[in-house]
Amino acid sequence: MSKLLRNLYRIVYGSLCRTTALALGLFLALYPLSGHTQLSPAVTGQFEPLPLPAKPPAATPELPKTGESAPSATPANAEPSVAPESPPEGCRPVSDRAMAVDLKAATAQAQKQSLSVQMALYSEAVSLWNRAVTVCDGRAKDRAQRNLNDNLRVKEQLSEQQDAGPKCEGAQKDATSLQDLARQSLTDRRFAEASVLFRKAEDAWDNASELCTGSQQELAEKRRDQSAVDGHNAEFCAPVYERAREQTQKFRNLPSTLSREEKQEQSQIAETLWREAMAQCKGAVVDAARNQTQALARERGTPWVARNLPPPTVANTSKKAAPSTGAGAGPGSAIAAAAPGAAKATSGKEPSGPGALASLTSTLSSLGASVASLANAPVAAAPVAAAGVSVTPFKTGVAQVQPPEFVSGTTQFSGKFVRDADGTSFSGTGKITWVNGDVYDGTLIQGQRQGKGLFIWANGQRYEGDWVQDTPSGKGKLQFANGNRFDGDVVAGIPQGKGRMQYASGDDYNGQFNVGVPDGRGTYTWKNGQTFDGEWKAERPNGQGILKFANGNVFEGAVVNGVPNGQGKLTFATGELYTGAVVLGEPEGQGSFIWPNGDQYVGLWKAGKKNGQGVFTWKSGERWEGVYENDVQK
Repeated sequence: MSKLLRNLYRIVYGSLCRTTALALGLFLALYPLSGHTQLSPAVTGQFEPLPLPAKPPAATPELPKTGESAPSATPANAEPSVAPESPPEGCRPVSDRAMAVDLKAATAQAQKQSLSVQMALYSEAVSLWNRAVTVCDGRAKDRAQRNLNDNLRVKEQLSEQQDAGPKCEGAQKDATSLQDLARQSLTDRRFAEASVLFRKAEDAWDNASELCTGSQQELAEKRRDQSAVDGHNAEFCAPVYERAREQTQKFRNLPSTLSREEKQEQSQIAETLWREAMAQCKGAVVDAARNQTQALARERGTPWVARNLPPPTVANTSKKAAPSTGAGAGPGSAIAAAAPGAAKATSGKEPSGPGALASLTSTLSSLGASVASLANAPVAAAPVAAAGVSVTPFKTGVAQVQPPEFVSGTTQFSGKFVRDADGTSFSGTGKITWVNGDVYDGTLIQGQRQGKGLFIWANGQRYEGDWVQDTPSGKGKLQFANGNRFDGDVVAGIPQGKGRMQYASGDDYNGQFNVGVPDGRGTYTWKNGQTFDGEWKAERPNGQGILKFANGNVFEGAVVNGVPNGQGKLTFATGELYTGAVVLGEPEGQGSFIWPNGDQYVGLWKAGKKNGQGVFTWKSGERWEGVYENDVQK
């Protein structure tokens, strides 16, 4: 019995050893101990696994020593081992590869390589960005998703181009080549050649739209329409645009010694050319010309009056071009818009000025023809009158009473008017409406606005008040399209003398004006409650005055460009009082400061701090005399 048990024990023990050895060999094969060894969480506690390398280093086999045979890769009695899987590629390597392929794809597209080449590159880029989306996190993942979406759209477009066939692709290439040649000619200022090439490109894109389908057809139609606009601009717009650009450059380079009148003349010429460009151009170029027009008007600060370049003669004796005096021209037709500048309230110690008030004015006397010219056009050339409005012939040498409603040229009259004996003007009282929408309601004497009258522009701007020889002069009210209003003295349509300007922003100025801007004595009140009452020069507080800040502080003394600067007194809302020299709004120089509790300092200041020799006296009568440095006793 004991022998039988011993044999059974040897069989079980041997089997157990072989099983253990086999399991240990399989474990070592699957999980080699090379590299670092990670400890169990049970030993180390919570931890983050060490990062795996992007590409594991290849193991270098150990060569057998001389006289030894190479070991067998797989022992005869061992099961084949399973090779470990390569760790997944990280976010950075995948993203870098995707960006590199993106660059190749974009280059191929820019070079107009074949659709098959572009398609292959974008397909590869889509695959890589798709992988990046799965392995990246945070911003890197968002970036990968955005690039994936962009490439999918391009790939879809390329697929549609491939489906459209080689004829569509060839037609698009031809049209693109013509368009590129036209743009180069335009860049080289060969405008006539550019216009011809754009028209050819237009025809080529039209041909492509017939050969293509779907989105490619829509694209061809859009580029056909754009080529038509570009061709028009090359022929009609570009020459005028270039003249406007050259005149603007000439205006910018004018010497500083030139008089203000001469500079304004050159500015008016440049704006006239830009307005001509706006009329001749199409598309986005119109916006560019409009921006130039508005910039010149803002810089000049006065309304636009049409001015033409002088004729290119050797001895130029021509006078300045006057505004059109045709029968259809209205007194307000020459103005684009009055662009009043509203003052903006500022915080702190530096109040802003009311802005460029010169741009608020409108020289009505120079905005168009006098009403006297309305009768110059022969009656035969006049248009058919509207229902109820008559057109009466003129008898030479006889003053003729006009019907209650009649037309002269394209201008309508309503009221009590007579045609003067010379036949060149009207007199009377009533309403005159120009074809552009401008309206005058008041008195005419021999074709000139005289006495009281109301003029309303088509854009809503209006003037009501005194007129002298077709010019707004005397007392009047100006209301601008943006809501700003002026009430006061006007000379030649410009605030001059005493008046009040109320801004749509809520600011208010009441005082003296000179050529449309505050100049002299006046009070400006900002919307936030800040005020300045004192002397003004060049649209800014300059001179002696009282500046009350919105926080309750008050400065009384010298002000330069809206900033306390000089001798003055500053009373704080908290009860402190400073009297002395001020530089850029802060105590600097000799001055005294009194605190509400009775303490006082008399001495030198710098940048708002006690700095230099001074005497500090406490309310109790104690005093300290010495040198301060940045508010610290030395």
